[in-house]
Parts: sequence; structure tokens; C-alpha cells
Amino acid sequence: MRTLGEVSVTAPEDLSGRYPVRQASLATALAGASLSLVSCKRWRTDPTWSIPTRRLDDLFLFAPVRGSLVMRGPAGAEPLAPGSIAIVPHGVEHAAGYAPGQRACTVLAVHLHLTTTWGTPWTTAAERLVSRLPDAERWLTDLGRLAGIVQDDAALGAALAQPLLRHLLLDMVLAGHPLQPPATNLDPRLAAIVAAVQTDPGAAPPITALARSQGIGPLRLRQLFHAGLGCSPKVFVDRLRLARAAALLRAGRPVAEVATDCGYGTIRQLQARFKATHGTTPSAYRTGKDSRI
Repeated sequence: MRTLGEVSVTAPEDLSGRYPVRQASLATALAGASLSLVSCKRWRTDPTWSIPTRRLDDLFLFAPVRGSLVMRGPAGAEPLAPGSIAIVPHGVEHAAGYAPGQRACTVLAVHLHLTTTWGTPWTTAAERLVSRLPDAERWLTDLGRLAGIVQDDAALGAALAQPLLRHLLLDMVLAGHPLQPPATNLDPRLAAIVAAVQTDPGAAPPITALARSQGIGPLRLRQLFHAGLGCSPKVFVDRLRLARAAALLRAGRPVAEVATDCGYGTIRQLQARFKATHGTTPSAYRTGKDSRI
């Protein structure tokens, strides 16, 4: 007879090998990346719709719900139909349009910033943009729900997007999508400058002063930035300022205050840089009314 202190113990079911893990180190690095939502919308297109050739300063996810499309990128024309998704990294030239015979479609379009701890884009150019979307029906439902929440409450949608989009990207990486990771090590002098700028990007000193703080010249500093972060010091500071501006705007701060806090001399300067990066004005972003697909 079993006493009160005894517990029945059975062996766990062996699930090893049923869910193959690909690119495990890449998935681990992705889990530690910083993610922030720019927009998530569900679109119904008309017969004249297309995405002209462009490059974006964010990560673009594009998934058809109904209708067949063609995505054009580094690998040329790639079919994009329900059950697949296009993931376009920062700076990658791309375009999209209807597949032959199509005159309308329904799509989910997500723009987000995925960045390293240094505030630089996490993803780099990939040869292929389109991959199968694992568990497509569930993801299309979840993204559609997120689009609705973002439309009703931008702040809540931005918060809910964090775990949802991270999970989606992890699913894609584990399924073999060729996202490319960033560099993992920085020169100590560059790391010190990056940490200082991150503390208050709006008050970042000129490039010559940054270089002097580490006992090097401006040219050497530019070399370190390009080797470690893939961009110039000016671009790096601008990205951090824009990321801070986006966070402040989503929190409801007035545009004039955001321009001052983020180091822009005038509202017009903020408007120009913000629209070039986010595809919308600071005011529209603040209220969640941006219209970019």
C-alpha cells in the first residue's frame, strides 16, 4: 500500500527530434535584440496598387491574407502567396506588385525596429526575402488582431507587439529563414563612445569631441564605426535620436518638446528626419495615424 509521502513518477515523453532546432545561436541572439513597433495594419488594395522600388530604415514584414503577389529583391522576383511571408531587412531595396491575373489582395504589413544593444539595425541584407510562414493561419489571425488593437489603442498595441513579433521572428529563424545577425563585439574605444551617446543622444557632442574623448582622431573614429556598426557616427547618433523621438511621441509628448529633447534645433528638422525614417510625420505617429503600407 502506498503511503501518503509516496508519489507516482513516470518518465517524460521523449520529444527529442520532433521539433528540429535550426540556427540555434542565431535564435538566441535574436531573443536578446531590442524590438519596437512602428505600425501594424491590414490593407485591402485596389487594382492600381503596387509598392515602388524603395529602401526602408526599418524591418518590414509583409504577409498576404488573400491574393497572390510578387516581391522583388536581391534574388529577383519571388512569389508571395498566402502561407508565405516577406521579411525585408533595413536598407534592402525591394518592390512588390500583383501576380499575373490578380487585381486586388488583402495583406498584413508590419514595420518595426529590431536593434542591437548599441541601437543599430539587427538584421542585414539577405539574398532571399520570401519564406514559408509556419503555422500561417494562427499567425495571420494574431497579426490581424494586433492590427485592430493598434488602431484602437496605439500604446497597448505597441506593448503587445513586443512578445508577439519576437515570437514570430524566432519561429522564422528556427524554420530556417536567412536573417543575418549583427557583429557581436566592439572595439573598447567604440563601445565607450556608444555607451556615452546612448545615455542622452540629444546631447551628443560633435564627432571631433567624441573622438577626442578616446584619444583618437575623427577619421579613426569613423573607421571604427563602419567596422563595428556598419554606419558613420552621424548616422548612429541620428538613429538613436529618432528612436528616442518615437518613444516620446508614443508616450504623448508634444512634438516641440520631443524636438528639443532629441537634439533637433527646430521642429522642421525633426519632421524632415522623422518622415524620411518612419514614412510619416511626428504628429501622425504620435496619434497612430501613419498611412504607410
